[in-house]
Amino acid sequence: MKKYTYIIAILSIIGLASCEDAIEVDNGFEASQIVVDAWITNEVKPQVIQITESQDYFDNRVPTGITNATVSVTNGTQVFNFDHVEGGRYVYNPVNEGIGNIGDKFSLNIEVDDKILTSSTELYRVPEIDSISIFLETEGFGDDGYFAELYATDFPGQGDTYWVKSYRNDTLLNKPQEINLIYDSSFNPGTNLDGVTFIRPLRFAINAIGDDGLFRDINPGDRIRSEIYSISNDAFDFMRLVQEQTTNGDNSIFALPVANSRGNVRDQDGNLVLGVFNVAAVTSFEVTF
Repeated sequence: MKKYTYIIAILSIIGLASCEDAIEVDNGFEASQIVVDAWITNEVKPQVIQITESQDYFDNRVPTGITNATVSVTNGTQVFNFDHVEGGRYVYNPVNEGIGNIGDKFSLNIEVDDKILTSSTELYRVPEIDSISIFLETEGFGDDGYFAELYATDFPGQGDTYWVKSYRNDTLLNKPQEINLIYDSSFNPGTNLDGVTFIRPLRFAINAIGDDGLFRDINPGDRIRSEIYSISNDAFDFMRLVQEQTTNGDNSIFALPVANSRGNVRDQDGNLVLGVFNVAAVTSFEVTF
């Protein structure tokens, strides 16, 4: 019996040693590409466009900023020049008013070395937030406790898309699971809901999510703030794929292949480049428990 015990022990050691072998994964990365992060609003506050280089999927670092670009946005009558500040951040500071009104069409122009990147979008309408209610929840979305719920009503007419960003005590809820995207009044166009109050899962999604995947309840004194941003259908599709990719590990059985989100920025040859351009109108509401 001792002989067999020694054999098993040796095999176990070999097995453990083999688990430590490094595995090289070839993901096909060859050269960096330009990435455009152009999410701006018509608010009277600094507007930022970020231009960086793409990097290897396994390269865990802050992306390298592109600092020698010329960046501008126009609404057809005015040109807004974005000046480089640092690390690939280009900023325009409105003085007395925002850069446009609902229905205005915008164009983005970026020149980097011998490349010219362009995109276009429209400033779409955004609904007012009727209220944020705080209530005692005893079943459904998490542990018992007090939670917040946002009430807003979609406009009549299909195709409106929004991004709801929420804060708890000035902390943006920015986990992938907390990205709250709305198509008309629901998750996607397949529901055919239109012109009604946002459905309850989306109203409830303004609450923070803990590391256990459950919604965290609200404590007395907490401040809850939500902002609704109007986004184009292109931006909605872009962010939906971002959310799917960043939550891909939540269910490995049905994991999707790794892929870049399809944006709306193109080079001078008409080829899509990485990133998206969106100009949003914003409404907001805040309550304290």
